[in-house]
Parts: sequence; C-alpha cells; structure tokens
Amino acid sequence: MVTIKQAAERTNLTVRAIRHYEKIGLCVPSIRSGTGYRDYSDEDLARLRQIRSYRDMLFSLEEIAALLDAPKEEVYAAMERQYFVVQQRLKDDHHALAVINTFLGSEPAKPKPTGRLAVIGIDLQNDILEGGALPCKRIGKIVPALQALFQEARQRDVPVIYVCDCHKKGDAELELWNDHMIEGTWGAQVIQELTPQPGDYVVHKNLFNGFVNTGLQAVLDSLDVHTLLFTGWRTDVCISQTAIAAFYMGFRVIIAEDGVNSTSEHEHQNGLSLMQINYNFEMYPCASALRILLDAQ
Repeated sequence: MVTIKQAAERTNLTVRAIRHYEKIGLCVPSIRSGTGYRDYSDEDLARLRQIRSYRDMLFSLEEIAALLDAPKEEVYAAMERQYFVVQQRLKDDHHALAVINTFLGSEPAKPKPTGRLAVIGIDLQNDILEGGALPCKRIGKIVPALQALFQEARQRDVPVIYVCDCHKKGDAELELWNDHMIEGTWGAQVIQELTPQPGDYVVHKNLFNGFVNTGLQAVLDSLDVHTLLFTGWRTDVCISQTAIAAFYMGFRVIIAEDGVNSTSEHEHQNGLSLMQINYNFEMYPCASALRILLDAQ
C-alpha cells in the first residue's frame, strides 16, 4: 500500500487529479488507513496509470469511465475511433493556426531550420521475432536495410536514437495487445542485428507516440537535431503517431520508405498514405537517404 502522494509520484499524476478521479468514481482507494488517509494498492495504481494513458489519448473523463472495465474488443474499437478523432483535431488545429496567421498578417509558422540530422529507430525489439509476444515475419524485410543505414549513420556522425517500447504490468496498452516488451525481458531488448552501439541513444516509451512521457525531446534538444529520419516497426501506429507529433513540434520529418513496415501490407500502406497524403513527408530509400539529406545541408 502507498499514500496518495506516493501514488502520484508513481503514476505521473498530481494529487489533485487523483482526488478528482476519486470524487467522480473513476478510482476509489481500496483501503483507507485508521487515520483516514488514502492507501492505494497495486491494483489502484494500475487503474490510475490506465486513466492517465487514456487522458494522454485525449479521451474525455466520461469516455474513460466507460472504457476502464470494458471488454478488450470494445476498448480496441474505441481506440481506433479515437485515432481518427485526434487526426482530425490536429488538422483542425493546423488550419486554425493558418487562419490566425492570415488575420495577423504574419507569415505561416515555419518549421525549425534544417540542422543536424538524427536517425530514429522505433520498436525494433525481439518480441516481434519468432518466439516473441507479437511475432511477424515482415520485420525481416527491413532489418538488412536498417543494418546498413545505422552503420552508415555512425560513420557519418549522425546520431542513432532507438525509441523502444518498455512496459510494466498494468500499462493501458497491454489492455489492447498481448503482454509485450515487458521491462527487463528478452522481448524488450533490441533485435541482435540492430543492437545499439556505443554512442547511440535509447529512449523508452509506454505509449504509441514516442514523445509522450519520454525523454526523446530532451535528447533531440541536447544534440541540436532538427531533421528526423524515421525507421522502425508499425508504419500505421507508432511510426505515424511519433512522426506526426514531430511535424507539429516543428521538425523536418523524413520516412525511410524501405526501413519501416507493419503487420500487413495493407496496414503498412495505410500508414505511408496517411503520412504522405496528409503531411507530405519526404520519403527516401535507406541506401540513399543519408547522402540525399546530408548533401542537401
């Protein structure tokens, strides 16, 4: 059992937020001590983390109340709907900014200047391999190209940054998928052929978007990076969500077209179409991407 203050620290919530969730019935402490103080069990902490994750996904508190104890299939359907809701919200926000800039008589918001380039490798971990929690043979399509790309990047002093799933029991994402990339397990380790080398960076995430609740932004700022070349697993989920977030943060976004893939060709192509049609991201093959981008600088 932990106190409300400890619960806040362990779930990245505020004490005020936890009290509000208790007041509206989202998470009521299992036990109160003899002095009347709230005591939170492991199950309570897991529920609070779940609430926080749903809030990160921009679900309303009313929607969260319906999802917390819903069947996995219902949660997954809600997530799919929310994905498109958030995408539309991003488009609306972008349009609103353009209209405001027009009325202010200013230039449209410009991205950060094209500065140092970094290669981003997302979710390239053992659980995707045969024997893992989420095995898919399609991962083999991109490993050789990524080996060559990562090696060339290191030789040309381009930072290689791994953004890796790292889950704990109770994470909201584990309600949607089999337990995978559990902290400290073989499945969470980077695929052997792509093992990080000295000088590389590893950032851990527990949600689809690699910028949420992670140190990715701090790493990029410390390296003065303004251009991101995305590679990795699930074009239509973690790649697209992180790349689109980077776009709205002002980064120049590039996709290694043969360095990303997903669990089916349909899902892979959906992800590419989303990023290319809606955001016009540049896309280059792994073999020539660094030459094109570095020569352009």
